[in-house]
Amino acid sequence: MNDKNSEAVGKRSVVRAIASRIPTLLVLAILGAVGVWGHRTGWKAPKFSDLVGNSAGTVEAEDWCVTHNVPDSRCIACHPELIGEDGAQWCKEHGVAESQCTICHPEILTTGVAGDWCKEHGLPESGCTLCHPEIARPGELPASEPDIVVSHAGVDATLDAEPRPASVRDPATCQSHAMKVQFASTSAMAKAGIRLGKVVERQMSDSIMVNGEVDYDRTKFARVSSRVSGTATRIDRSLGDHVRAGEVLALIDSPEIGKAKAELLQALTVVEVTSQAATRLQVSSAAGFRTESDRLAAEGAAREAQVRLFNARQALSNLGLPAPAEGTTRESIAGLGLPEDIAKATPSASLFPLVAPFDGVVVTRSVVIGEVVDPTQPLFEIADTRVMWITTDVPQDESQRVALGQDLIFRPDGADGDTAAGQITWVSTAVDETTRTVKWRANVDNKDGLLRAHAFGRARIVVRATPNAIAVQNEAVQWEGCCHIVFVRLADDIFQTRKVRVGAKDAAFTEIIGGVLPGEVVVTTGSHVLKSEILKSNLGAGCCADE
Repeated sequence: MNDKNSEAVGKRSVVRAIASRIPTLLVLAILGAVGVWGHRTGWKAPKFSDLVGNSAGTVEAEDWCVTHNVPDSRCIACHPELIGEDGAQWCKEHGVAESQCTICHPEILTTGVAGDWCKEHGLPESGCTLCHPEIARPGELPASEPDIVVSHAGVDATLDAEPRPASVRDPATCQSHAMKVQFASTSAMAKAGIRLGKVVERQMSDSIMVNGEVDYDRTKFARVSSRVSGTATRIDRSLGDHVRAGEVLALIDSPEIGKAKAELLQALTVVEVTSQAATRLQVSSAAGFRTESDRLAAEGAAREAQVRLFNARQALSNLGLPAPAEGTTRESIAGLGLPEDIAKATPSASLFPLVAPFDGVVVTRSVVIGEVVDPTQPLFEIADTRVMWITTDVPQDESQRVALGQDLIFRPDGADGDTAAGQITWVSTAVDETTRTVKWRANVDNKDGLLRAHAFGRARIVVRATPNAIAVQNEAVQWEGCCHIVFVRLADDIFQTRKVRVGAKDAAFTEIIGGVLPGEVVVTTGSHVLKSEILKSNLGAGCCADE
């Protein structure tokens, strides 16, 4: 039994010894295979592009710049003369002109580059198209790229203007405009999602987006109350009714009105009696039957009666009733101020008509039949809603850009794209102590009834409109830390970084105040890819891998 156990133990020891040597044997085998392969290839490793496939397709292995991953015969970093640069004055290590290389010459970051900054337009002199239009590189889009459809529509109120980001570097010393981006081929550009577009001319407008509130036009808004105390006996108009100027809203039964009409009737009677008496005394005095003093007394009484009549007429006028014309009958005085149909149907002489002051809509009614009213109580509110006020709160620092007569476009909250337009007509003379804003007001057309009083919304004030502005598609503009840039095509697969000054922006285009000219071809979709390349190297020509 012991012999069998000893034999088993011996076998296991042999197996373990063989297993422990297997890794060593494998390593020796691999080294031998590498030696055979190295002997056959001359110990040269294949390029990455040979392993994954060369996107250029036709580029020979011998014509490939491994450092910049583009064809060597077209590598602008190694051969700056391809883009018109002086090779003797070129920093090949960093891919820019020696005079612009901030790595080799860090003093540039503090002193700037002499003669390469246009102070007038805030752009590099070498890229200022306002001073040097000859630097523009106009071109045609590839057949695969549809040309831009340029819209000359009016002001677009769909988007807010984006604030300018804060600069982290001094634009005058930043050398990003010296950077160029080169692709391995046009197919590499397509793989990276690069699309091209032209710089165009189109209508653009600069605007300020602010909060706004709708209100009635207060020059066409009235709170109608009774001029006399009394009781509401009839209500002819209700909430929401459209009324015409002079239409009766309600009838108020007022003893004061009855008293004023009675005084008018008495004054008319006295005038009639005293006038007749004065006439008779004049005749009698002329015939010698009456003394001169009697005649003068009669004439004085007639004048006093006229004064009393004048006061009675004025009292009715003060109460809002029309003064009766000369020759008005006593019967017509009872219905004074009432429409003819109401006067005939209502014999009472104490009715006061409450009438609409102008054409409009009843927006508030706060009286019912039988209610006792007085002059301090508004009974109706009438508003002409065909024109509304939009009051906006403009930040104090932006208020200097706003002026009377400028266009305003307002969209109320909850409106599905519907807007109303008007013009600025009033500005406050004070700054709000709490919000530090200035109130501006515009009269806005509301014939379609879109606007409702006290509604909130967003208002766009057009502070500048340019009919023929230079513009690029929004996605063409990138912010790289100190300034806005676009990428202008120099060749089919080579792009120049160009600093630009941007202006107004709408839903599709951004205005370019300086930096490019119409006809130049720029990167639109995918411009962020080129931006990432120049930020990655931070200097010199960016190089996009053919992936």
